Amino acid sequence: MNKLRITALLLAMLSVVTVFASCAGGDQDTVGSADTTADAAVTTASPETTNIVYSAELPADIDYTGRDFTIMVYDESNATWYDVDFNATEENGEPINDAVFRRTAKTEEKLGIDIERAPVPGYGASIKKSVQAGDHAYDAGFVYTHGAVQLAEDKILYNLNAISDLQLDQPWWDQNAVEDLSIDNKLFMVTGDISIMYKKSLRVVYYNKALAVNYTLDNPYQLMDEHTWTLEAMTNMSKAVSEDLDGDGDRDENDRYGFVYSIDSIALGLIASGVEFASKDADDLPYIDFYNERTQQIWEDYIALFYDKEVADNCTATGHDGGAMFRNDQALFCCIELHNIEKMREMANDFGILPMPLYEETQEEYHCTINPHVAAMLVIPADNEDVTYTAHVLDTLGAESKNLLTPAYYEKYLKGKSARDNESEASLDIIFSSVRYDLGYAYNWGTLGDLPLTLVRAYKEDFASQYNKLLSKAEKALSKTIDHYADMD
Repeated sequence: MNKLRITALLLAMLSVVTVFASCAGGDQDTVGSADTTADAAVTTASPETTNIVYSAELPADIDYTGRDFTIMVYDESNATWYDVDFNATEENGEPINDAVFRRTAKTEEKLGIDIERAPVPGYGASIKKSVQAGDHAYDAGFVYTHGAVQLAEDKILYNLNAISDLQLDQPWWDQNAVEDLSIDNKLFMVTGDISIMYKKSLRVVYYNKALAVNYTLDNPYQLMDEHTWTLEAMTNMSKAVSEDLDGDGDRDENDRYGFVYSIDSIALGLIASGVEFASKDADDLPYIDFYNERTQQIWEDYIALFYDKEVADNCTATGHDGGAMFRNDQALFCCIELHNIEKMREMANDFGILPMPLYEETQEEYHCTINPHVAAMLVIPADNEDVTYTAHVLDTLGAESKNLLTPAYYEKYLKGKSARDNESEASLDIIFSSVRYDLGYAYNWGTLGDLPLTLVRAYKEDFASQYNKLLSKAEKALSKTIDHYADMD
């Protein structure tokens, strides 16, 4: 055991961990299994804030002393999507780093193990090669969602629902992920408090508070609170600020827009509006019911904003840096991932953070979703020789992450360090409590998940005809997946 980690652990155990029980998206506000040690004490401070220490329920007679646990993580080859969940080697005063370090140290101390970080590119090839070679290189790992889908279909991953010792019903696992990502009651990927990587991929809407004031617009936070933060409201506000700043009669990166976005914003906007690329029946089997009259209407209303080149800048098509334009007061709204919050801190004017809008006021809930092209999912390789040991380690990591990592990211980093206003706290609560995982978008059967992105890239409108061309191919691919899963344990 690393002496630095032991020291950090002893210091951490002297303090009371304050956990906001509703932090993680999809988590239930319930206490994990009670531990008989002092660190499982539960005290209620107020209705909003609960002092809880979560602890995995483990057999009293386990002895893992001296064992290693190897977890595959993203390496540093990508400037944005690199491991932040296991990369801390010592404390340095940064909330995320120190929470990661203490979380890992406490897990190692509780189980008597050493957790080894194995950094590789995040696309799953290393796990596949390892399983096919039978070298048992990894006990668990993180793979981007589309990659995890492919690994599952290649029978490279272990069915998490088949591991009786893995406490998937506990609040350190995102219950929306547990429910949404299963097929035929088999689950090959999950996420939760153990990681903040997937949270960084959530699509949000940043808004320039100064521009909203200058143009005497409604306060979007008030609209959100009143359940009137809708696509129509966002569209009308966007139209109010668009301006040809240089007066040359052309719309380019030198002008001001109401809305700047990348093409995947359309898929995430549809999901935010309650559209599902694929639904599931009572037997947990997916089926495609993506297109209907409501989907068509939502599509038309979204592209009315997206295709209005006087108001919105499609940064994927134009090549403009939408984030930079937003920071330079050239956009009222910027639809981009949550990881961009650090760059937003560079702007002079204050900014706010909003969930993707409701489609209409009658919609009951906001819906936020991951970006499956990059969001990391936790997986267990199919050649794992001791899934009970792996389950005990992952549940301990998950519980300690709920105690330490999630509060550090949520309360100290997002709310305390990066966001600039108290109002963003309520917005972040909505964002993290409404995360959904759409199977159709994740599995992309017949490239149906790519369809709206492809159309928006080229400013095309013929959604219905293109959907009908792909439907047969998508249904065949889906049927193949269902048959494939039926043959799995």
